[in-house]
Amino acid sequence: MPAGIILVMVVCALLIAMVLNADATLRKSNAKGDGWRNEVAHWVADVSDTFKLTWLRGEVDDALGKNQGTDIDVSELLAQQEEVETADGQTDTTEAPPAPVLPEIPAPTPTNKLRFWVGGDSITQTFGTSMQQVVASTGVMDPTLDYRVSTGLARPDYFNWPEHFVKDVLPTDPQVMVVMFGANDGQGMTGTDGTVFQRGTPEWLAEYRRRVAATMDLLKDPDNDRLVIWVGAPVMRPGSGVHEMDQLNYIYWSEAQSRPWIQYFDSWPFFSDANMQYVSDAPNADGVSRGLRQKDGVHLSTVGGNRLSWAVLKRIGQYVDLSAGNTTPPPDQAPPESVMERTEVPPETPGAE
Repeated sequence: MPAGIILVMVVCALLIAMVLNADATLRKSNAKGDGWRNEVAHWVADVSDTFKLTWLRGEVDDALGKNQGTDIDVSELLAQQEEVETADGQTDTTEAPPAPVLPEIPAPTPTNKLRFWVGGDSITQTFGTSMQQVVASTGVMDPTLDYRVSTGLARPDYFNWPEHFVKDVLPTDPQVMVVMFGANDGQGMTGTDGTVFQRGTPEWLAEYRRRVAATMDLLKDPDNDRLVIWVGAPVMRPGSGVHEMDQLNYIYWSEAQSRPWIQYFDSWPFFSDANMQYVSDAPNADGVSRGLRQKDGVHLSTVGGNRLSWAVLKRIGQYVDLSAGNTTPPPDQAPPESVMERTEVPPETPGAE
């Protein structure tokens, strides 16, 4: 076949792929921020939506279980949950509620394992897989992994995490949950009244804080026997296109302060240098330096996932007696003892983006 015809066919195929995948491309572009690519993505999406050219991709996504989001707000879900608890007699509205205290989780054993759930956005794909393996290796915990690519709290219309928690996760009654969000949330958000919040503005941060706070309240067990480890997003490589991670982590940390059932885990120091700046590789407890991140400077490598998983397990051990299981990490997987969480998470880390 002549080279010219092949070139025309390739260009046509790319154009077809571009319009069929316009919505997915726009979603990823929004997550990475502004710029000429974002403007092009918006233009292509508008054209594709006008002529309904994205229907085929939508049908495929629906068949694969994607695009399951709704416009149900997390505050509405929280109110519904409180109504159910009141009807079940689990909440006494005639007396002032007791001050929240740290949940009490029974010590698990090999015959009575702890119900463990880990999930979140695409970073949890590698981290969650590692966490699942690490938790299972203890012999006293039964893990479930539940990650969703390109999701977070910013776009419930694409995937509604609070609704998923209420309908699919909490009914399984997990005793310990590990959640991670943020990598896809640095984009514009639409409020319940239709107001559009531009990324990074004070109004945007306030709206995101509202969603985080309500989601944290949603995860509280009425019997206070569920512990949630909310893992902050790791530092991202400068120029990666992922924004506001330090701001979002500050929101997670500060909102967790008044909620004992939520324990914030500061992942930032485990993937940064002494100045809290991004590093692509670092030594583990065996002294050997290895790559912690994937090429995009956003997602974790398997080494990075293992490093974070053992650190999180150690933190869980502060609240749950895991002495009946094996919690000793291999030196080539765990971080050095010198790497520790910060006592306070600042809202801005100079040079972090």
